[in-house]
Amino acid sequence: MMHLLNLSKVGVGIAVVVFGLVFALGDFIPSGSVGPTLQSSIVDKKLTDEEKAALQTRLRQYEATLGTTPSDPTALEGAAVTLVELGSYDRASSLLEKLTKERPDDAEAFRLLGEVKYELKDYEGSAAAYRSSLSASRSVDFDVLRGLTNALLADKKPDEAVQFLLSARQNLNTQDPNQTDGSMESQKVDPIQVELLLGKAYSDWGHVSDAVAVYDQLISAHPNDFRGYLAKGIILKENGKVGDAERMFIQARFFAPDKAKALVDQYSR
Repeated sequence: MMHLLNLSKVGVGIAVVVFGLVFALGDFIPSGSVGPTLQSSIVDKKLTDEEKAALQTRLRQYEATLGTTPSDPTALEGAAVTLVELGSYDRASSLLEKLTKERPDDAEAFRLLGEVKYELKDYEGSAAAYRSSLSASRSVDFDVLRGLTNALLADKKPDEAVQFLLSARQNLNTQDPNQTDGSMESQKVDPIQVELLLGKAYSDWGHVSDAVAVYDQLISAHPNDFRGYLAKGIILKENGKVGDAERMFIQARFFAPDKAKALVDQYSR
């Protein structure tokens, strides 16, 4: 766990402020889909002049510390996250790599490095960082599962993504929630999201029938959840089965919460 700075409240642990979850479903729909594209988890945040000035002042403070103690992990952490907020991903990546050398067991630092490298289109480096985050963590962080999957897909390795997700799903399904032997413990991971990721990976791989089978199982296991219907509708529509797709979209809209109905409509048009 990161040791956040009390003074500035800046740290890798609060990077969700910068790397927010837009609407999570966007990461799970089959690639090539119509509708909005949500490939990045970075929030495109417009900074005001005052916010930018405050961040730059904060950055100079961290850089002053690094000028005298270049390996200070607290300053590396603060400077890296501040650079991310300023959109300076190249410099942030360099500092995060130094930070992970100082804190090789820091899963959060590796996770943020994975996100930064993804934004830099260094997909191989992103996947490596996410794998290091998984290795360093004692819990299963879904953001890392998703990040590694998306990095592998962006790196044109859908087969690796599928195998990784199948293994992750197996591990999650066989875990004992009461285990106390010090082995990997699972955070609350939504199994529906894992299945949707798997369906997307199969779709990227060109294994459409396998993707549809995943969505069918999802609908059978969670008949009142709109996400399985929507994902299946999208992939059926992409493959020319418009009538079958429309039936899925009708079901998706029926079960979708009010805030998600407009999204269903975007994909069903």
